[in-house]
Parts: sequence; C-alpha cells; structure tokens
Amino acid sequence: MSRIHRLLPLLFLSGLALAQTAPDTTIRVTSRIVYVDIVVRDSYGRIVRGLTEKDFHVSEDGKPETIDYFRDHTHDLAANASPPSTPRDSSSLEFSNVTSGGDGTNSINIILFDFQNTAPQDQLYARKQMIRFLENLPPGRQTALFVLDARLRMLQSFTGSTDLLVAAANQMKVEASSVQTLGQHQQDDDFARSFAAAMGRSASGRNVVAKMNDLAAPQDFIRSAAITQGALKELAAATSGYPGRKNLYWLADDFPVYGGPALEINDLSSEMAMSINDFPGFTAGTNKIADAQIAIYPISLAGLEVADAGPETAGRPGRQQFAKQFNDRSEKHALLEDIADNTGGKAYFGTNDFAGALQRGFEDGANYYTLAYRPENKNWNSQFRKIHIKLGASGYSLSYRRGYFATPEDTPQPHNGAQELNAALQPDTPDSTMLLLKSKVLLPDAQHSAVRVDSVIDPVNVAFSTDSRGRRHAQLLVSLIAIPEIESDGKAKADKQPPSLPQTSGAYVVDLDPQAFQKLFTSGMPMHQELTLPPGRYRLRLGVSDLGSHRIGTLDMPIEVVQH
Repeated sequence: MSRIHRLLPLLFLSGLALAQTAPDTTIRVTSRIVYVDIVVRDSYGRIVRGLTEKDFHVSEDGKPETIDYFRDHTHDLAANASPPSTPRDSSSLEFSNVTSGGDGTNSINIILFDFQNTAPQDQLYARKQMIRFLENLPPGRQTALFVLDARLRMLQSFTGSTDLLVAAANQMKVEASSVQTLGQHQQDDDFARSFAAAMGRSASGRNVVAKMNDLAAPQDFIRSAAITQGALKELAAATSGYPGRKNLYWLADDFPVYGGPALEINDLSSEMAMSINDFPGFTAGTNKIADAQIAIYPISLAGLEVADAGPETAGRPGRQQFAKQFNDRSEKHALLEDIADNTGGKAYFGTNDFAGALQRGFEDGANYYTLAYRPENKNWNSQFRKIHIKLGASGYSLSYRRGYFATPEDTPQPHNGAQELNAALQPDTPDSTMLLLKSKVLLPDAQHSAVRVDSVIDPVNVAFSTDSRGRRHAQLLVSLIAIPEIESDGKAKADKQPPSLPQTSGAYVVDLDPQAFQKLFTSGMPMHQELTLPPGRYRLRLGVSDLGSHRIGTLDMPIEVVQH
C-alpha cells in the first residue's frame, strides 16, 4: 500500500513533535558534481568567446579532473537584446517561486544596495547612479533588486522589465548606517579594517596577523558582519532554485564579512584567536554561496579616494597619516579583490562611475563558460579543496571560484524546522527557492466560501530515505499564511498587521513503494489547503520545510477576495 499523507493537521509551533517511524537509511549521493563558471578575458580585458571544452583543463588540489559537462554561455548582448518579459497579469492566479524567461544567457542578476554598510552621504549619489543604469538596461535581463539595512529586503523580484526595476529603485530611501565617517571612533575603524583585511587574505598555509589593542570597541562592526553574513545566506537560499550562474552586484562602502573560502586567522591576541571553525556556520555559508553558483561583484561606493593628511597630531605628523591612509586603502582593495576572485566575480573600486561599473559587470556576468566534474577524491573530510582552471593557450585571464569545502553529506546539524520555516515566512523576506513550488489559487465563489490553494512540490530537492522494505519516506512541514494589505492613502501596505494572521499548517508525510515513488517525479507532490478570509487584499505566503535536508521553499501570492 502506498500513501502520501498530504497535510496532517498539526499545531505549527516551535516545539512541534512528529510521530516516530521505523528506522530509515537515508539515501546518499555517492557521486558529487562540482560546477565551475569561468569568465575569460584577453590581455586587453575583453571578453573571449568561442572557446570549446578542449581548451580547458581542470585540476583539484593539483590533480587532474575529467570534465563531464561543458557549456558556452557567451553572447553578444547588444546584438541579441531580448524583448522585455511580460509582467504577471494581476488576474493570473497561478504562481511559482522560480520564474522563467530572460536574455538566453542562463544567468540571473541580483543588485544589492547595502544601506547597512554605506554612510548616508554616499547613498544618495550611488542611488542616482543605480537608477541611471537601470533606466538604460536593455529589457529581458532577469534582475532582482534587494536592500540591506537591519535585514535583507526584496524591493523587486526577478523581472526583465526595466520599468518595474526603476520604480522599485525610486522607492528607496536613505537609511541609517553602522559605517563610521572618517575621523570618528578611530579605534573602531582601525579594528574593522584590520579584521576585514585579515578575513580577506585567504592564501593557504599563510597566517594572517592582526593587531588589536581594544577588544571592546568593535561591537558595531561585529553586528554589521553578522547581519551581512546572514543576508548572503538568504540570497543563496532565494536563488538556489534557479539554474546556472547568479551575479551579485554588491554596492557598499564597507564589506565586513565574506572572507574567501580558505580563511585562516591565527596569531591574534589570546582573546580573539580564531580560525575558520570559530565562525559558526561560516563553512556552510561559504559553501551555500558556491553551491548556488553566486559570483560576487563588489562595487565600492567610497568612490575616488583622495588622501587627506589633516592636521598634525601628537606622534602622528601628516606624512604618517598619508602612509596610513594608503595602507588602509590597499587592504580594502585587497579584500574586494579576494571577494571577487574567490567567487568568480570582479571588483570595482576607485571610481565614481557606479553606473559604468554595473554596466561592465552585467556584460561580464552574462558571458561565461560552465564546466562540471566529479572529484576523484571521495574523502569528504570538510577540508578546503583548491580548484585550478587553465587554458591551453596563454595570454588570457580567468575568473572563477577557487575552491570549496568538502563537507560530508551526513554531517548532523541541529535545527528546528518549524522555527526556520516561520523565519522564512516573515513579510518582505525573499522567496526561498531551495524547494521548487507551483500553486494555483481558487477564489471563493457561490459553492465555496474558502480560498483554495492547490500546490505541487518538485520532489527533486526533497531528501527521501528508504527502509529495509525498500519504501521511500519524507517528512515536510507546510504552512500557508494570509497577510492582509491595509489600504493607506490609496496604496496597499503590509506593514500594519493584526496580532494573529489567518493560517493553516501541518505535516506532509510520504510513505511510498518504489513504483509509486518513481511516479512522484512525473506528477510532483500535490497538496491542497484552504483559508476562509473576509473580503480584502492579501499576500498569501506558502512555505514548505524538508526536515530531512533543511531545505525550504516559499512562495508569495497576491490575491483579492471580493464579497459574494
């Protein structure tokens, strides 16, 4: 007998308990595939097109690997501009958390405007430059716009419509920032620069020395680093369901987190001595960025940096201040280069032409090659592995991610599935695409008083296990929440909400024989939910959490319920 308990009613709380089942043996993938995206430029910095698989050679930790997959994604975007993607019809009640369409490059673009790490005086000019770029962006480039302040927020989901992107950018406002201005709290600034520079130097076998005298000062920097690290993980979750390369254009003054894949910080003061293992989730976070094929393009909003010696101070004459500023800039530029080099992107600094930097980055990120290989080394020991790509011919420069952490598949990770799903369903949180979801909403009519939602979960990314009888099992948490949009001055807003939201939650339990399990990959995993709602406008938020893999999928569905 085959069963899918589609939705067993359960109280959706952080202390959720699931019924125990017979011991299972989780199915593990024995052959992993490593994907690498490569941008190739000639000696003049121009994109190189037309290369083939035979031109590339890949090695891991110095040992040759066999290329199993190769694809050329290079395009002349000026000559092959795509028509704009059609915005979703407001009457359409079919939704998916992964949209289709684009410019044919199989890459998507993320613009992250970082208020958290940008001084207010730099935000206005950078915003104008970004809007200028978007106004001239050819249609069809699948692009999303995010901002980071106290948390990551999505202003515009992926779209090829220039008008939608410009409208979202025009809604941005100058925000408070944790970035200090020059001359303020110099000890905090010195610590932040030293710490960021240390994180940025990721050469294997070389220790990074940072001198810190005051350990109580850098609280703002550490808080900002934690927020930024969390935002990068959210972006990886939001885009992992999209195939191919993701280009992250990160606009900020400071970049206080991502330290490259081979972080080593030793020889610090005894209270601050740390290695990569001292950063909870750092390895996992770095791997998520790599696994999602995210190439980071850091764009420094500090602009043209002019030395300013300032007045002479006791023990520090002007020329010493010049030298310090030069060293600070060099360390910051090295950090940006490291961020770009270790993810396959490109760093932009020392310019006020941020629109031009975005334009060059978009061209760069749309022209690349993808190759994949199965590592010969099957020892998944959590160690960092170096990837090296070279061409048969000389005179070219290559940008690609430089390695990954070989983490074991079955590493136990403590987690609370209900709590994680609740966090993913918060308003303005970007849709997570680690699980792919499609839904159709049926509004109330004369025969049905409730809003009905018929959804399908793609089983490809669900972690199934098998028992001794060969039956397949999976357990997922599911929640559907209706967030009312309150009318204010003619505009719909979702920031004023009642104390409790209409919702329905439960467990989705799979127990299938092998034959029925195979059919699941044709039909998907169906589920049905209903909510009784008074007339009004709502954003339905559907969330699914796989307890076996920690993967989450969420979907945002705007609807309007009318009186019958």
